[in-house]
Amino acid sequence: MPLDDLSAKLADLLGEYSATGDEPLLLGAEADGYASALWRNVRAVDTATASSALIGSFVAASVALAVLYYERYLCRAPGSPAGEADLARAVVVAAPLAADRRRVPPPLRPLLGPESDDGAQADTARALLRSPGREPALLDAAIVLLDAAVNRGSGDVSRQAALCRALRRRHERDGSRADLGRAVAAGEKAAEGRGDSDAWTSLASAYLCRFRLCGEPEDLRRSIRLLERIPGPGAEPTALADLGAAYRLLFEHGGDPGHLDAAVHQGERALAAAGDDARPGWRSELSVALLRRHERAGSRADLDRAADLAEQVVATAAWDDPERGVYLATAAEAVLLRHRRGGDPRHLDRAVALADEALETLPEDDPRRTDVLRGLADALHRRSTAAGSLDDLDRAATAAAWALAALSGGHPARGATTARLAAVHLTRYTRTGVLADLDRAVELGEESLRAPGNAPERRSMLGEAYRLRSSVGASDADLQRAIHHGEQAVGATAKDDFALPGRLARLAAAHWTRHWSSGDPTDLDLAIALGGEAADRTPDDEADLPGRLADLAAAHLARLRATGSPADLAAAVDLAERAWLGHPPGHPDRPRAAAGLCRAYRARVEGGGASPSAARLRELAGTDDDHETASPAERVAARHTAGLLAQAAGADGLAAELLDAAAALLPSVAPREAGWPDQQHRIGEHAGLVAAGVAAHCACGDPAGAVEFAELGRGVLLAAQAGTRVGVADLRDRDPRLADRFQWVCARLGTPGFGAAERRRWWEDHDTLLRRIRALPGLARFLAAPRLDDLRAAPAGGTAVLLNAGRDRGDAVLVRDEGPPVHIPLPALREAVVADQVTALLAALSSRRSLSGVMILRRTVRDVLAWLWRTAVGPVADALGPPGPEPHRVWWLPTGALGLLPLHAAEEPGIPGALDVMVSSFVPSLRALRDARCRPPAARRETLTVVLAQTPGHADLRETDAEARLLDGPTLTGAQATAGRVLTALGDATWAHFACHAVADPVSPAAGGLLLHDRTLTLPELGDLRLPEAELAYLSACSTAGHGVRYADEVLHLASAFQLAGFRHVVASLWPLNDTAAGEAATAFYAALPATPVADAAAPVLREVTLGLRARHQRQPELWAPLVHSGP
Repeated sequence: MPLDDLSAKLADLLGEYSATGDEPLLLGAEADGYASALWRNVRAVDTATASSALIGSFVAASVALAVLYYERYLCRAPGSPAGEADLARAVVVAAPLAADRRRVPPPLRPLLGPESDDGAQADTARALLRSPGREPALLDAAIVLLDAAVNRGSGDVSRQAALCRALRRRHERDGSRADLGRAVAAGEKAAEGRGDSDAWTSLASAYLCRFRLCGEPEDLRRSIRLLERIPGPGAEPTALADLGAAYRLLFEHGGDPGHLDAAVHQGERALAAAGDDARPGWRSELSVALLRRHERAGSRADLDRAADLAEQVVATAAWDDPERGVYLATAAEAVLLRHRRGGDPRHLDRAVALADEALETLPEDDPRRTDVLRGLADALHRRSTAAGSLDDLDRAATAAAWALAALSGGHPARGATTARLAAVHLTRYTRTGVLADLDRAVELGEESLRAPGNAPERRSMLGEAYRLRSSVGASDADLQRAIHHGEQAVGATAKDDFALPGRLARLAAAHWTRHWSSGDPTDLDLAIALGGEAADRTPDDEADLPGRLADLAAAHLARLRATGSPADLAAAVDLAERAWLGHPPGHPDRPRAAAGLCRAYRARVEGGGASPSAARLRELAGTDDDHETASPAERVAARHTAGLLAQAAGADGLAAELLDAAAALLPSVAPREAGWPDQQHRIGEHAGLVAAGVAAHCACGDPAGAVEFAELGRGVLLAAQAGTRVGVADLRDRDPRLADRFQWVCARLGTPGFGAAERRRWWEDHDTLLRRIRALPGLARFLAAPRLDDLRAAPAGGTAVLLNAGRDRGDAVLVRDEGPPVHIPLPALREAVVADQVTALLAALSSRRSLSGVMILRRTVRDVLAWLWRTAVGPVADALGPPGPEPHRVWWLPTGALGLLPLHAAEEPGIPGALDVMVSSFVPSLRALRDARCRPPAARRETLTVVLAQTPGHADLRETDAEARLLDGPTLTGAQATAGRVLTALGDATWAHFACHAVADPVSPAAGGLLLHDRTLTLPELGDLRLPEAELAYLSACSTAGHGVRYADEVLHLASAFQLAGFRHVVASLWPLNDTAAGEAATAFYAALPATPVADAAAPVLREVTLGLRARHQRQPELWAPLVHSGP
């Protein structure tokens, strides 16, 4: 309804009331409707820009509305909240008319306009401020009246003080900086005049408010100086409570524990002075101060008192108390800290519930929601670490991010909030292994240090993030930063600070990590000293104590290996037992503690001590009481170490059982929502599991189990990728719609570009669909880990050889398409000896650029080939028997670092070697070999040649021009050979030849790839391709079948990536090949290969090519030993 019409309707109603005196007319629904509509309309008019006509309508409406509200005020009981609210609205709506006496309704002229009385204004304002009502106009009207009283009055400082308080309250309500500035100005005038406790208290509160907004320390100090002027015996509880709050904030800004003691002292005085009339806010503020002192000094009495006060406030505060949300948040923090000192999971649930309720209670525009969000993030974060919930961790990240987004760059809470978000990302990394979370934690940690405020805890957390990242990327710079920040944090922490043990423990971990990197015993001694002090300073009921004990036990074990000290062994066992017992069953950190205890027991067993019982071993492994709340990585580690302990104790059957349990979980370790680099790192943390499991099964006389174990534990990442490309013909026969849905999800998982959250959702859908599929008749093993019987046909026409070097034994298992697997003991093939051979070969390869380096490489390769023949390949050849008219067909499945060695070329001078008696291929797994055999051979031959003779930073490849002429079809050379063009061209090709440089990253194999004109074409990009007709890829480039030692069992290299993309046959090189020899080999290979679409002769042809190279370069094995074939 238009403004004029509303005014007319209201005027008619007022006229009728004037004539009849019928009060229900003013208080009824019709009057309420007109009043509400007019209130909205007149408040929306901007008188500075309105037209004269609108101004006229505005005045008429304001007068009518002011009269209505004033008459309603007179109708109500004196002093009633509803009546005071009506009076306040009358003042607010008439205030814009005050300059013109004629416009002010006569009843309001004592309060507004030229005829107003400053005493009446001040008295009415005070009455409105005392009103218990929640109507916003009460505060607005009081400010209107106090402004007028101050401007026209006698200089009464009490009015300035009251105006200061009213403006501060409105700032707290609306967030207006202008109101806060005016509050400070009014308070200063009050204090400058006849200053008294009322004026000082009002101004101090305004300064406190401004500090919370702007973070200026001088505001805080000014507030304290004002409040300390008030005489002690007669101090008002309000002043004492404000003084306590100011001291608490000053502690949080500067870290002086004396300020914290003063905060608690003044808070207790405020409650004592108020007695039963103590306000809930005062109790809540004292609770916060006690919590801060507990965090600083660790007093359990402070914690209990704080929690009791906070719970009292929540229980007694009115439901409509505007501060209730703050009280709930304080109680949540207190309960959360109680969990830290007792470990009761009910405290965590209570803390989360209180924080959630606090967030729901506070209005959306309340600036204190940021503190509540930060508290909610803390509660969810702690619950996730105690219960293992990733959902809680995700919610914690969201809450902390929202809190951070709401804070300005200079806000005093920004540093702490940024650090909280960093800590959540750090925990999420440790749980999932997604490296983006670790990088984000470092980024946020650095940002937190740039924010104002006390920073030791932020430095300590940032140091931990750098330490973890140094472990992933082998970065010395990150490790040095970790130690620097850790030392700075400890140095800035007082000896009696309750936070010191945590900071000492993180610094100890950094020194421990540097010891592993450099071998420096000084770092190990420092780690033990710092870790010991951290454990000693940690209370027995502290939730973090078991983790600190476990870390200290690991450090003592490391020193035991270096020194053999019985004292270190005794300390390691004692500490590890205490750590394990400190975590109740079901705790997500219990498997980690169990792994540490298994390592300590294993050291004791190897030193001749007692071994635990089989029941205890199963308990430690978690096979009887599986810890679903723990991360898969921790559960695998517990089972792995328990299996190794059983092996050391001579219980091979139990070892195999426990290691099987570990391998069964291994596929769940990798963060499937992340990329290859994240996945390889997470799986690579369990290096040695495959070798141990194969050795355990062989020791039990179970070669079939050894093969199945290797299939489950090797190439996990590649198997997961291949699992999204499975055929669904049998599924489609049973449930076509389910087959379509499963293929659709698999297509999403195979599409690059989705974020981690989306990929996690697709994987959840994938797993749900997989459970439904396996429930169908005949599909119980759909996509399950294959059994040996499922893989029998893979080596048809030859023999697959699983080759394994364990810690104390070596084994080979021969698998044929008929008959049981054959076990061959290889007693001289030990893990440590293999490591020595690989180290020598890699060192020689790195020094090959000089003449002396070439000679060293030549001698080293010759020695390695001879050692391989004596210890591994020769016994396998003997078991195969003399070859017939054709050489034996062999597919090598080497575990661990054996995959870096040229098994196919092993020989001793003067006798026939591997090249003489067998045609060799390397495959990541029998499953990969089976899949390659099952793919239909190419029906057409479409070739692609990619040639780069020159690559910046690398030697020129002079023979590549000749290689470019070896095949017909499209050729991409030089600047044409960009990553995008190559990927596109591969989609049309069935044969591909690459003559270029490649990079094999020993730290992160997934970062390796082909060096093209514009960038590196990486392994994941190649592996993401789906090329159903691809037949042969010839990689005439450096180290295309070589991979780092770190993730050896993942078999990540260019050859396996091309196989995953769909190529049935791949020719590659274990190490960089001489340019001339590479060209010679490629020319001979294509000349001998039949000119058909199918390349099934690739392996025997490559053998003949290698034999030719050997004949021409007999004394240069580095030229002919690296070429390898992968495929059927």
